[in-house]
Amino acid sequence: MDSKDLTKYLPDGSTWLRAAVSSIPLVGSALDHLLFDKADAIRLRNIEAALGALSAQIARGDQERIDKDWFASEEALAAFKMMADGVSYEPDRRKIEDVGRLVAVCGDKNHSMDEKKLSVLDHLSRLSHVQIKILSAISRTAPKQKTVKGGDLNQTTTAIWMADIMATLKAEPKFWEGTLVLDQELEVLESLNTIRRLQLMGDAETAYQITAIGKQAASYVRTAGL
Repeated sequence: MDSKDLTKYLPDGSTWLRAAVSSIPLVGSALDHLLFDKADAIRLRNIEAALGALSAQIARGDQERIDKDWFASEEALAAFKMMADGVSYEPDRRKIEDVGRLVAVCGDKNHSMDEKKLSVLDHLSRLSHVQIKILSAISRTAPKQKTVKGGDLNQTTTAIWMADIMATLKAEPKFWEGTLVLDQELEVLESLNTIRRLQLMGDAETAYQITAIGKQAASYVRTAGL
């Protein structure tokens, strides 16, 4: 018998994979259903939600600021692919809508000529909805100059201080669920080079500066109204 004839008697790759997934103890059946029956529907639902948010962002904005040429560009195609890849299996609906709105503002005339927009979009896509909102709050918190005393030495620093960040957050509608552990969220933003924690003497209050990529990302967030 020809080897090609034998192939019709062999299970295809997906059959072997489904069998392997189904054999996982306790969770195999549920995981099989998720991966092979529900995954495509979830992906399409999420992309549709992102496109809906993108459309709403454009509709609510100033039509004179929309760069129609950008939406016909290869860069726009790259941004849409980043959006589709980023939201496909994202469980947080708020984050999905955030990404859609941010892609929309890439075509705003304030940003459409920015050569770094895809890097900014990639950076913001790594943040959670809560972290995007915190970045927005930090960017709207005015830096202040303070003098930190440490024995016989004084250190004068202009920074965004933790107490002021907390005051900004308390003055706005709650955007998080449960308890917001601000220290942890700020550590994530710091690890992604969105903000930088300053080294101060003694037991001084925690202070931050927004990095260059953080400032650029924050400008897109503000344009999107996030």
